[in-house]
Amino acid sequence: MGGKEASRGFLYQGFASVLEALTDKGNWDKIYVEFPTSNDKVDIALEQQNQIVKCIQVKSTINTFTKSDIKIWLDDLIKDIESPEYELFLIGQCDKSANTFIKSIEKYYGKVLDKEAKSSLNGFDTDLLDNKRIRFFILPFEIEVLEKIVRDSLHQYISDSNQMMTFDQIRFIASATVNDQMISSTHGKGIDRKDFDGEMEKRIFLVADKYSPKRISIGVKSFTRGAENLEKDTESCLSFINKFDGRNIKGEYDWNKDIYRNLEEFLLTNTSNKYAYQIFLDTHASIAFAAGRILDSKSGINVFPIQKSSTNGTVLWDVKLSSKRNYTNWDISHEKFNENQYDSALVLNVTRNIYNDVVKFIKENNLSIGCIINCTPSDVGATNFSIEDGTHATALANSVYNAIGRRSTVERRATLHIFAAAPNAFMFFLGQNSVGFGKCILYEYDFEQRHSCTYSQSISFTN
Repeated sequence: MGGKEASRGFLYQGFASVLEALTDKGNWDKIYVEFPTSNDKVDIALEQQNQIVKCIQVKSTINTFTKSDIKIWLDDLIKDIESPEYELFLIGQCDKSANTFIKSIEKYYGKVLDKEAKSSLNGFDTDLLDNKRIRFFILPFEIEVLEKIVRDSLHQYISDSNQMMTFDQIRFIASATVNDQMISSTHGKGIDRKDFDGEMEKRIFLVADKYSPKRISIGVKSFTRGAENLEKDTESCLSFINKFDGRNIKGEYDWNKDIYRNLEEFLLTNTSNKYAYQIFLDTHASIAFAAGRILDSKSGINVFPIQKSSTNGTVLWDVKLSSKRNYTNWDISHEKFNENQYDSALVLNVTRNIYNDVVKFIKENNLSIGCIINCTPSDVGATNFSIEDGTHATALANSVYNAIGRRSTVERRATLHIFAAAPNAFMFFLGQNSVGFGKCILYEYDFEQRHSCTYSQSISFTN
């Protein structure tokens, strides 16, 4: 193998090993690259309780893989070492005969061999397939695509650890983890699950706290107070002032058609994953929530909200993953409200206690609420300083997501009604987590006591 081909082979081994480590989390406690065997056919091996549980061979080509190639590699790999599972990690394109052969092996396991499958497997020792599992992982011969797959896997790994990072941070860690050969540099000795997780945690914390990009300011406002100069202070600003009478939407406008759709168009038009942003939210809580929902982690946009307070002024609520502060969590109660209904009400008493107002509204409007999920910050209760910073807000938003996840299947299929007295930056983070809420409806309270003096429905996500 020439120098260029060898370098490329090591790079692809790095991709494959990191991908396996990130995605196959529960099925190994040690992973090896260049695992030593008698015939050196195993590129990557996964071990659990001192037993090899998966053996992988990585192949790449700028041409096409043929059936004869795959038959030889598979035969060599299986005969080299005993394992309950084998995988060929193929980077490139398979020709028609190779694709048919791969599908035929799947049909063999499914005991549905048709004429084409029998013909394709003719001459191959199918006894090699018995009492073990053979898998194929086929990826295109494009570095950019492989990098995206590793990024997505790392994103899932970080989410499973109840952490959140920006797109740029994830991209940096994914690239570094592959290119510095964190696993493949162990020279066949392998790396333990604990060591792998520990090294990933160090990288996550280091990048999260040291990476501080210049941020472009964007703004959304539906209130005038405190936002008089927002257009001057931001690169782009969306104003809904003319659509509201105080806090109440004017009769000729609709929350979804005239507010949410315009908000979505504005945010998607004025953001790009090439830049970092800070967003000013001089708006109703529902609009802050909707902005987070639009700019969730899958959007790839590096954005954090600006929070205004009487004690700290105007502050960027970003996330510091290495923070060692002991933040308060929620006191959460799941209250059965009506045995014959399946909608749920989420009550967030952050800046003030709204539970009694919400219950009164539910009864007066005969909402079909079966369960109330009542959340109040523990220790401090509902105050204007219940949430300390962006890291705290993110942790609380994640905890709300987990609390909502306790609903029964039939409740999750129904609608979640969201009532909140909370900082807009927190509502933005909650919105970023909200795709997993299922159908949900937001409500706004008439704080100025000028109209209904109670709640009214705002934006809904029920379609």
